[in-house]
Parts: sequence; structure tokens; C-alpha cells
Amino acid sequence: MTLKRNRSIWHHNQMHRLRLVSPGDFTYVFASLLLSGMQLLPASQRVRVVSKVSAFLGRLLHVLNVHSAKTIRDNLNMVLGSDGSPYRAESDMRQLLSLTAWNALMINSLPVFPREQIADLVPMDGIACLDDRLNGGHPVLIWSFHFGVHPLVVAAILHARGYPIHAVTHVRHMPTDASALRRLYLQRLRCIGDQFPVIDPREGMNRSMLDVLRNKECLYVTPDYMIPGKEIQPKSAFVVPIDFLGRRAWLQTGGLRLPKRLGAQVITVLSTQDNGGERRLIVEPFELPTSGLTPDDLQRDLQMCMRRLEAHVLAHPYLWWDLKRDDLVERLTTIPQEKSDCTGEGEK
Repeated sequence: MTLKRNRSIWHHNQMHRLRLVSPGDFTYVFASLLLSGMQLLPASQRVRVVSKVSAFLGRLLHVLNVHSAKTIRDNLNMVLGSDGSPYRAESDMRQLLSLTAWNALMINSLPVFPREQIADLVPMDGIACLDDRLNGGHPVLIWSFHFGVHPLVVAAILHARGYPIHAVTHVRHMPTDASALRRLYLQRLRCIGDQFPVIDPREGMNRSMLDVLRNKECLYVTPDYMIPGKEIQPKSAFVVPIDFLGRRAWLQTGGLRLPKRLGAQVITVLSTQDNGGERRLIVEPFELPTSGLTPDDLQRDLQMCMRRLEAHVLAHPYLWWDLKRDDLVERLTTIPQEKSDCTGEGEK
């Protein structure tokens, strides 16, 4: 028993020790060098250059970054199934890698862009629905996703346009198991969190969220599915199961319960991309299907939210950058054979 316990402790320490390198570090080193070169360009030219360079990088990384390419290919197969066209899969992969490069380059450039330029980085449709809710004296819960334009870039655009955005994000948190080279990349990501108010869930967010909602401002949240643990109970008040892409996801309810209790209006922000590669942001109102705060009510609300994302992922998988996640299969688990408890209705 003692030997088994010692092996378990050794394995835990190995998993959390600082690594010198890790899969994908070539991408981060290459990106860091390129990002440093971008600093030499005048801010007025960076937006145009970013679009052209990111398209080239997508093709280059498709060939050079074998680890990321394999991860995306495997996850695409999981989402689309074996009926997906191999040509489409490779095309989606290149576009996703181009999007990843675009987000990285844009995040690097934001700290030096003038406010007026940030406000117009990406065309935005439907923004009037956000104006209507704020003008009506309502707090607003904005749901963004790991889809298309990076949520922090979206938050920066909204902030530059004068909206009272408070983003709930881990951007200031440095993972303990991040490799030394990746830490250099993540350090750049931190800088963007200095441009607008940030609420870190690890620092206790309820009081900060309460202040934002009472002041009738915007709480900006990105729902994320977590790796389920054995401690999650079937009827937990804090984590609920959601059906997503034919699999089971687990979402926390804390980012919805408090805004709902204080009467926040909900809108979503999603991205689109035309055949020419131009990206747009689509701002849409979202009507919660329930008015209650029970776990079942929150589950139905989140289920409807994920149905909206699911429709976009199936239509444009190359914009869903969670496909790069090594642990996506762990986060989206197989639905048990018994009848699912998730009976949320689809969007009308």
C-alpha cells in the first residue's frame, strides 16, 4: 500500500513540475519571434498585415506543427464523424490555424493600438440590442465563446466603443504546469487584461460581479466545459450536465445564477467569416427559457445557450478553436446509455 501511494505521489509531482518544453512549443517560439517583429510595424499598418500574415501562417503551421495538426484532425473526426470529407477536414484545419495566428497577432498588437482603431478592428452587427438593454436601465450578461474572434479581443473592442465591460477571465493566471517557453507567450496574453476591468474567478468573484450588476453594467462571461470529476453529483447546484455535439459537457452555473437573480438581460456574441476571410461579430439577444434559479432551471438555460453555439460549430467548425485542445475528449464525454436528463429545448 505504501509503495502504491509513493508511486501516486511521484506521478502527481511529475505532472505538476515545470517542464522545459512541451508539445506545441515550436508554435509558441515561432509566434513569439513573429510577434516581436510585428512591434516594429507602425500601428496603422498592423491590422492589414495581421490578416495576410495569419493566412500564410495557417498554411505553414498545418505542415510544421504536427502535434496541433493531429489534435485538430482527431477532434474534427470526433465532432463531424467519419462521414466528413477529408478535403474539408484539411481545409478546416488550415483555416483554424490561421484564426489561431490571427488571434495571437491581434492580442499582441492591442496594447499599442489607439482606442479608435481597436473599436473598428472587426465589423459588428446587432450592437443596437446591447444599447437598448443598457439604455433601459438593465444590467447585461454577455456570453462569448471559444469561437472565432478571441473573447478578450471582443471585450477590448466593446470597451474601446465605450461599453462598461467587466470580463470574467483567468487571463492573469499562469498555469503551474506550463512550459518555460509557453510562459513567454502567456505573458503577452496577460497584457490585454490591463486594458479593461477583469474579474478573476480564482480571487472570489461574487462581490465583484454583484457590484457590476448593481451598477447596471456589462458582465462578460465565456462559458467553458470542465473536466468532470468523481466528486460531481448528478444534481449538483454548481455544475450541471449539458448535451453538446452528441456528447456530455459539464458547465458551472455560478456565472449565470447571480446575474439571473439580479434581472440581467442576456446577449450572445459570436463570429462569422465569409469566403474572403473577413470576420464579423454578431450580437444577438438571448431569451432564457426559464425564470427560476434551481439547478434544473439553470441547466435548461445553459442547454439552450450551448444549442446556439452548437449550431455555429456544425456550420463553421474552422472557427471553433477548442478543436486545438488536447483534452477535448475529456471535457466532452460520451453520454451514458441511460436516458439523458438534459431535456432542454432547441432554439425556436
